[in-house]
Amino acid sequence: MVTEGTPVEFPPSSSAQLGLHRRAAAPQVRPGHRVSRVAVEHRGAYELVDDSGEVIGALDAAMRRAARTPFDYPTVGDWVVRTLEARHDRRVAITSVLDRTSLLCRRAAGPRARPQLVAANADVLAVVMTPAPASDAAPAEAAGTGHRMEWYLTAAFNGGARPVIVVNKIDTVSGSEREAAVDALRHRLGAAARDVPILTTSAVDGRGLDDLGALAADGATVALSGPSGVGKSSLVNRLAGAGVVPVAPLSPDGRGRHTTVRRQLVPVGRSREHPLGGTVVDTPGLQDLIPWSGELGLPAGAAVLDGLTLTFGEIAALAQQCRFADCTHTVEPDCAVTAAVEAGELPAERLSTYVELLADMAGDRFGDQSSPR
Repeated sequence: MVTEGTPVEFPPSSSAQLGLHRRAAAPQVRPGHRVSRVAVEHRGAYELVDDSGEVIGALDAAMRRAARTPFDYPTVGDWVVRTLEARHDRRVAITSVLDRTSLLCRRAAGPRARPQLVAANADVLAVVMTPAPASDAAPAEAAGTGHRMEWYLTAAFNGGARPVIVVNKIDTVSGSEREAAVDALRHRLGAAARDVPILTTSAVDGRGLDDLGALAADGATVALSGPSGVGKSSLVNRLAGAGVVPVAPLSPDGRGRHTTVRRQLVPVGRSREHPLGGTVVDTPGLQDLIPWSGELGLPAGAAVLDGLTLTFGEIAALAQQCRFADCTHTVEPDCAVTAAVEAGELPAERLSTYVELLADMAGDRFGDQSSPR
């Protein structure tokens, strides 16, 4: 945490849009340094933005030597302290990362459990999906929920971000099919439906974009996630009012195509209703997102919640009545959760999803976190 020096001051327009004023306390830096935000992460370099524009930065030698885990490195959305003057490689030096208010993190692909940072300081995680006509999908898939919705929600709650579901491409279905998709989602979410808003949008005709843009008002940051081809980049471009990220035409079968290859922070949302605007983070498709269940290194004041309890509230409540405190809700006797399934009070699919998510996350508790990258 940076505490010495004098407070950094930004012009109201740019500081508000980037969200610096949302921090609990104004950051302080030494003379010859300033605070910037990470817009893009490259291998060994970072695109930084602040009121002076964009610069390329790299970790200074002392920070690189001190880094022990992936959490010690900046990621997209981080606030960092950097030098005013570039070094011999024409890059400014990043000297520290400010405390994060939230962190979206997943388990990296591969046999060894390692954390992979997705976005820092996001206020909202918007999980984007598409509706599927009921005639072309089984009931369980009618809302385009074939990917692991509950994984995203758990990652958001665990990391201190507020989850929101965005059903995009509603221009491709009828009004009744759109309503069926939302109803199917609410049924699938169970108890979590009370805490997770569902928006419907179209990047083609603009429906619902005002509601989505309002999430990125007053300097807030919205991370857009979800599988490839659901229209995240198109939504970002509409919110930004420009083609800031590439999009691809539909495939011959009418499905979206993967276009985003890097995470990117984009200023959006400035309007008559929300003159300050905010930012969004466009992320590549994360079909295999497994929430990281280990420590995230967030400060004590961060709004970190128990993601599993919030995502599966009815199962957490039933589990209090199980005979064994460590009940896995699979084969144990006197399990209140399996009893509720047998009585028709809890959908069997809900329990199987919970058990599968637990199994996916289990390796994180024993994984090796010592490798810095």
